[in-house]
Amino acid sequence: MPDPGDPLSAPGADTAIQARRVGRLARTAHAGFAPGIARLHQSLQQPLLATDAKPLLRALQDMHHAVGDAQRRQGSPRWLRWLPWMRSGRPEEAQYQAECREALRTRAAVADHAQQLAQVHQPRSADAGRQLSQLDELVDAMDVPLRKAQSLLTALWEGLRPQRPDPQDTRDLDRLRAVLADVDTHRVLVQRLEGTCSAARDVVRIGRAVLAGRDTLLGLLDGRFDRCWDEWRLRVEPVLSGDAAPDADRVAEVARLATPARRSLLQQLEQARTACTRLQIDEQALAQALALLGEQLAALGNRPISDEPTLPGRMPR
Repeated sequence: MPDPGDPLSAPGADTAIQARRVGRLARTAHAGFAPGIARLHQSLQQPLLATDAKPLLRALQDMHHAVGDAQRRQGSPRWLRWLPWMRSGRPEEAQYQAECREALRTRAAVADHAQQLAQVHQPRSADAGRQLSQLDELVDAMDVPLRKAQSLLTALWEGLRPQRPDPQDTRDLDRLRAVLADVDTHRVLVQRLEGTCSAARDVVRIGRAVLAGRDTLLGLLDGRFDRCWDEWRLRVEPVLSGDAAPDADRVAEVARLATPARRSLLQQLEQARTACTRLQIDEQALAQALALLGEQLAALGNRPISDEPTLPGRMPR
């Protein structure tokens, strides 16, 4: 015969058994997957946050503005240039020379920042991608026991809601109070584990976007971009030698021949600026996602413990 003193033979013992199952599932998920997620969270900091696209974006914007300004404006008719007020200011030829030289100076900053990005990103991108895949696999594996635990918690609340213990039965009240305390403790742990999963998924999604964005940006700043730059530079260099302003007709001819190359270069710069802007946004989101994952992992270190007594015969966690 069942022992009346055994809490598992009392009314509502099924809820106590379910509470223990939820606890086992939550603790198994915590012990089996949280350390691996914490390790990957730490190791991903360096390859994903070691560089920032903001300096490169600023350099690309400076180059885009300078190349955009490097064009010969339509000067006033020659028959008006003898007027004193028309001769004031810098001649169109000298202005064009200055703008082209300023545009050429912006190349060094773009090249330096692109090289820094490549030096940090390329050696680590493959390893960072593997670590993100490992993090994704850990989260998927932890999701299985958490779904079971949530299903059991739902069934537990459905079973606990109709229970109305006799106020005079102290033992039954203590048993129900202990079950409720355990269920609440497990619920908090499951919620924290689910928050960790959600934050880790964000890190995986945004981290992959950052890696892909860096590859795309470096691809845009190589090959065709270099050819467009060299083509425009070679077109304008003939009028940049020496300090004296060259012949107006010569400048006009050079500017006309350089226009198609300048247009192609501006298109490449616009594509690079757009990719770099998107990358910077993703990098900022990734930094926030990694910080949130760190907060979730820190919360897991503070295991929720109820002030209520546990079931008879059980040690507090």
